[in-house]
Amino acid sequence: MRKLVVVITLLYTAAAVAALGFISNWFRAGLALGESAIVTTLVVSLPVVLLVAIVAYWRYSERFTLLLVAIIVGSAGYVLKTHHDAYGEWLPSVAADVETSGTARLNTSSGELLYRLELHNPGTVAHREYLIVTRGGRDRRIRLPLFGDTRSGYVSAKVPGDWIVLRPTADASVVEAETGRFLFVRKSFRVDLRTGEATLLAAKSEN
Repeated sequence: MRKLVVVITLLYTAAAVAALGFISNWFRAGLALGESAIVTTLVVSLPVVLLVAIVAYWRYSERFTLLLVAIIVGSAGYVLKTHHDAYGEWLPSVAADVETSGTARLNTSSGELLYRLELHNPGTVAHREYLIVTRGGRDRRIRLPLFGDTRSGYVSAKVPGDWIVLRPTADASVVEAETGRFLFVRKSFRVDLRTGEATLLAAKSEN
C-alpha cells in the first residue's frame, strides 16, 4: 500500500510539473483561457495530492489511499478534457511545427533590438503565435493572440515585415506591433517588453 502511494504520487507530481512547464513554455509565455484552467487545476491539486499522500503513507490508510487515487484521476481527467475541448487534442504535441518571419531590427531610445514572429502549429487547433524580442543579448518570448481559429491563414514571409512590424513609443520598453499583409488578419498590439504583456489595440478580420 505504501509503495503504491509513493509511486502514484511521484508519477503525478512529475507529470503535473512537466505539464505546467510545457504549456507555459516554462513560465515565459502568457496563458490562454483553456491553459489557465489547466494551470489552476494542477497548481491546486498538487499540494492536495501531497498532503493526502503523506497522511495515507504514515497512517497506512486504505481510505486515504483511495481518496488519493480519486483526486489524481479526477484532476488528470479534468485537465485532459479541458485540453481536448480547447485544442482538439488530449495531449499537447511535443514536436511543434514552427514557421518564422525572419529577424528584423528596431532602433529605440535605449538601443537596438531584434525581433521575429513565430507561428507554432499554424492551421491547427493547437496553434500559438509568439513575438520573440532580443534586447541586450536576452530573448523575451511574448504570446500574441493573432489567430482566433484554424481558418485564419497566412502566406510564408519573404521579409519580416510581411508578418509583423514593430514601432517604438515614447517608452523604450513599450512597442507597438502590427501584423503584415501576409497574415490574413489585421491586428495591432501594445507590447510591454518588461512584463511580456500584449494588449490588443485594434483588430480587423480579412478572412
